[in-house]
Amino acid sequence: MYHKLLSFVLFQILILSTTSLPAQRGLTEVPDPNPEKEQASFQVADGFEVNLFAAEPMIAKPTQMNWDTQGRLWVSTSETYPHVKPGEDANDKVMVLEDTDHDGVADKSTVFADGLLLPTAILPGDGGVYVANSTELLHLKDNDGDGKADETRIVLSGFGTEDTHHIIHTLKRGPDGDIYFNQSIYTHSHVETPYGVKRLLAGGTWKFDTKTLELDVYSRGLVNPWGLVFDPWGQTFETDGAGGQGLNYVFPDTVMFTAANAERTVTGLSPGQPKHCGLELLTGDHLPEGWSGRYVTNDFRGNRVNSFELSESGSGYIARQTDNLLTSNYVSFRPIDILMGPDGGIYVADWYNPIIQHGEVDFRDERRDHEHGRIWRIVPKDYKPESITLPAEAEIGTLVDQLCSDQKWYRDQARYELSSRKPEHVFLILDEEAVDSHKPWNEAQLKLSGLWLSEDWNLPEEIQSRLPKLLTYDNPQMEKSANVQAAAVRIAGAHPEFEDWMDWMKAAIEDPHAQVRLEAVHALRHAGTLEAIRLAATAVREENDRFLEFSLWQTFRETESVWLESFLADPNSMSSNPNTLLTIANAARSAEVVDPILKLWQEEVIPAEKTSEVLSLIAERGNTSYLQQLWSVSQQPNSPHTLAILNTLVNAAERRKIKPNVSDEDLMALLKSKNGQIQILGCRLAGLWKVEASRSVLKTLANKETQPRSLRKTALQSLAQLGGPDSRDYLLSIAKGEQLKALQVDGIEALASMNLNLAVQAAVETLSQTDSAAEVNAILNPLLSTKQGPNLLTRALQDAHWNADVATAAVRMASSLPQQNLALVSAIRKAGSLEAMKAELTAAEMQELVSEITSQGNVHRGEEIYRREKLLCMKCHAIGGAGGKVGPDLSSIGASAPVDYLVESLLVPSKKIKEGYHAVQVVTIDGIVLAGVPILENQNEIHIRDAEGKVNVVPVEDIELKKNSTVSLMPADLVGKLRRDELVDLVRFISALGKTGELVVSKQQYVRTWEVLNPGDNMKAINDAIRHNGIEHAATDDPLLPWTTTYSQVDGSLALQPLAWMGNIAAKNLQFARFELNVIQAGKIGLKIDDPTGLRIWVDQIEVKVEPEIAIELLTGSHRVTVASESQARSMKPIRIELIEVDGSNGQAALVNN
Repeated sequence: MYHKLLSFVLFQILILSTTSLPAQRGLTEVPDPNPEKEQASFQVADGFEVNLFAAEPMIAKPTQMNWDTQGRLWVSTSETYPHVKPGEDANDKVMVLEDTDHDGVADKSTVFADGLLLPTAILPGDGGVYVANSTELLHLKDNDGDGKADETRIVLSGFGTEDTHHIIHTLKRGPDGDIYFNQSIYTHSHVETPYGVKRLLAGGTWKFDTKTLELDVYSRGLVNPWGLVFDPWGQTFETDGAGGQGLNYVFPDTVMFTAANAERTVTGLSPGQPKHCGLELLTGDHLPEGWSGRYVTNDFRGNRVNSFELSESGSGYIARQTDNLLTSNYVSFRPIDILMGPDGGIYVADWYNPIIQHGEVDFRDERRDHEHGRIWRIVPKDYKPESITLPAEAEIGTLVDQLCSDQKWYRDQARYELSSRKPEHVFLILDEEAVDSHKPWNEAQLKLSGLWLSEDWNLPEEIQSRLPKLLTYDNPQMEKSANVQAAAVRIAGAHPEFEDWMDWMKAAIEDPHAQVRLEAVHALRHAGTLEAIRLAATAVREENDRFLEFSLWQTFRETESVWLESFLADPNSMSSNPNTLLTIANAARSAEVVDPILKLWQEEVIPAEKTSEVLSLIAERGNTSYLQQLWSVSQQPNSPHTLAILNTLVNAAERRKIKPNVSDEDLMALLKSKNGQIQILGCRLAGLWKVEASRSVLKTLANKETQPRSLRKTALQSLAQLGGPDSRDYLLSIAKGEQLKALQVDGIEALASMNLNLAVQAAVETLSQTDSAAEVNAILNPLLSTKQGPNLLTRALQDAHWNADVATAAVRMASSLPQQNLALVSAIRKAGSLEAMKAELTAAEMQELVSEITSQGNVHRGEEIYRREKLLCMKCHAIGGAGGKVGPDLSSIGASAPVDYLVESLLVPSKKIKEGYHAVQVVTIDGIVLAGVPILENQNEIHIRDAEGKVNVVPVEDIELKKNSTVSLMPADLVGKLRRDELVDLVRFISALGKTGELVVSKQQYVRTWEVLNPGDNMKAINDAIRHNGIEHAATDDPLLPWTTTYSQVDGSLALQPLAWMGNIAAKNLQFARFELNVIQAGKIGLKIDDPTGLRIWVDQIEVKVEPEIAIELLTGSHRVTVASESQARSMKPIRIELIEVDGSNGQAALVNN
């Protein structure tokens, strides 16, 4: 089966964001809108101070802001949001704010335009201002000089408006003079241009040339991208207001999470970080030490402004969260945009609203704020800005000087102002200044600006003459030389018509810096010739460069018709790098690529560590002859690939219904193997291949009580696949409890796959004979995960009588089905004599409960309840990136949702579902039902992540029905079994998440995802295995050691109390845990241990000396760290380990949060 209904149930556990938060009707404490009181709540970073730049009545409800070259702040505002009320006219505005006396406070406010509908973005330029106005991009202009727009031009139209907070937004001007802007996941745009209709069918970034009206898709994906900025070298970064990966590195043709029809995506730089809105790069020598060069963005849910430091890693970057710039506990403080200004200050647009949910909240909720909004100004303490000529007033010479400013604001505005001057005059001064410059930074900025301006002016001869020096730019005193080259390659890539273009690309693809090669790959992909693709294939130098590898995969994917014939004739004609060869093969749609890859693997040209990729390729596309070759390899004595190959054969049989030609005798040998994993895989193959000769052996395995339950269960499933009366009768006797009582639940599941009606009858009878709800999920799961199961169960229940506890558990399962089945729920309630549950609290009851939560709830007890295995909250949600991935990260949920709505989301979960997390129901042609969150969907297949974290891949051709779930997967009575005091504590914990002064996820890189040794019922055997083989055996790859995933607490510590004890191991009682590191750049990697008492640590299988800080020399790739804890020696103190940087080391690593 693709899916077990248990996943349905796991989904339900605390889907606070998947089911999201219902309307904030019960918000009882709306903060005083007095700006002074709001400002009093601000905690600003050391060395800074904050003042109010503008507030109502000068400004209200800002959505974006941008400066013009005169130093005026233009702001789009929307008091209409989220919609126009019936009978009312939209009257949103464009405001212009000025600080005429330069005291850091706006003293002039002008309504430049009104009568707009939901303007979400603004950018001054071309003698007026560009405004994103619902479905249109407008250009407004003041022709008579009265400060108000009197000309409106529709520049582009046809942008989607299905969701008003997903319409186009975030207008930013790139260094090349083009305008870049975003749209979000539920927006489908079809825009008519002089060059044809341009389409973007979900989230992504547009790139628009205002001179030629060329509109192109720059990147695709993200849920709600609402922050965009360029670094000094033209590289792009974005934030996502509804994602959870922090900063995102975005380059041409990037495909990210949620992109429409995506076949592969790249992830962000900071998984597990808050959702962010707005983005700015801080620059300037006037800033406090350490702040220039940081990226700042708004955690609008958590009422704070975060900061990040980026460091280069291969072709991309690594992000590290640093100190918050601004923190507040004022619930209405909602920072949504951030910019530096001409005075060196940092300006923060404050949407000011106690309510931030969109579709989750009634559009007419009376607590929505439509009147207030502020712009805050953050500056260094006692800062006195220098008097600098504004770009609009400057001569060309002054503007050229400003291109070298330490402040990005002046560099960007000066470049834009220069674009309005005569090119010949600009180049005369700019080129002379570049020659005379004695500062590498200045020289680089001047030369790049000359190239960018040439591109903006569309001067091919100038571009062609300037490129050679920049493509080979190498100043020993300039550590960013490669970034200059990369910027030049991007411009060069757009001009394949130049005579020297291919020579330029050859030089770029051989550059030692991966980012230069990344830009060359983009260019070569668009060239699309065989020569260009062969050249691109030489780009990879090292492993683990995910951005370069993605772009290379994308290149091969889009150009398969160009290179396939050459590759099949001689793979080395494309590349001799085994990693690249695998990338080529994985990118191909053709199954013909399997043959050369399999040969290279058998010849050991492709190294053994790449075996899993080779086998996956064969499982997906190989024919029976290739499977036959794999089978032969697996049968070689002591073959290291046997288990992997057998898994491949299972996958091929399940997904593609193909098999090698294997004799019954050879298959039976697997069933009799002394290796338990081989036996299990042999059982699976016996059933999938329908080997009738295996029937008696499968029965023997199932009947033998000394065999592991996993093996016996697999044998039953395989017997069901063999089919026939013998299997039916045998499984029915087990399902009815007539034999092998310990396997009754497994018998029902196996029987359901061959005779659903009999399985339903056995299940109803079994549950009628028990008072325990412990097995309800396991028994009903295989029935309800089929198309006909719910209806058959409804009919079978007509005369049934179940214990109330059993019926209650069954109701939870039934109410969690992706499509409502009220008849089934009613039948279960009747069988258990259950009264209908009260769905909602009265206003008085809610008020009483909220008061109890805030006054008596205990955060620490609540966290313990949240972590209970039976509740399984962590199966669906992460905190700080650690936990389930089917729902959004809950790191800041408490800061964005009032307490009463946290309660209501548990009691009435089906009112709203958060964007990006709609569950889907898929019914296959075999009648199997799957449910989960789609993470990738294209024309060929859909990838659905279930609540266990498993990704089910379903070919489109196997789908009979696919539709969004109409109800929340969270059962309405989920908390029904909690005592009132437990519910109080649970909600108190959730309400504290993300709140300043309460449970804020630390910026430190603590280990948050662990695997712990958990033998369960097999304790003695596992204990003996470690005791006999030594403590270090726990650090090996022994597949029989049962590791299960768990997560650190919010403070980053791993509690030891739940971990299993291994007794008498070298005369000690020990507990074992492990975590994974991904080393991106080889070197010394640091770990900091809060208290090393009683700990022993192995990195991979090598023990290291345990000290408070450890530095380990590691190569690139994945590394496992195993910890043995003599926990009594450390008085059961939790383990907390932090990934840290090592002084003087180039090593870079990231913690793996699965």
